[in-house]
Amino acid sequence: MSQKALFKKVIELSGLPPELIEQELKTVLKTLGISPEHMTEDDLRQAIAHYLREVIQKYKAP
Repeated sequence: MSQKALFKKVIELSGLPPELIEQELKTVLKTLGISPEHMTEDDLRQAIAHYLREVIQKYKAP
């Protein structure tokens, strides 16, 4: 599977509104210095872990 196809497949399989998850994923990838067109499975794992840490931090009770 090409990297671009991987990016599109992740968006499709997320079950979330495509316009929402695409923008979120692009933002995380950009933060990590990863291009969506060149994203590997390892990059995806790193991006998801980063995103989850951000979400947990954001909603963590003070």
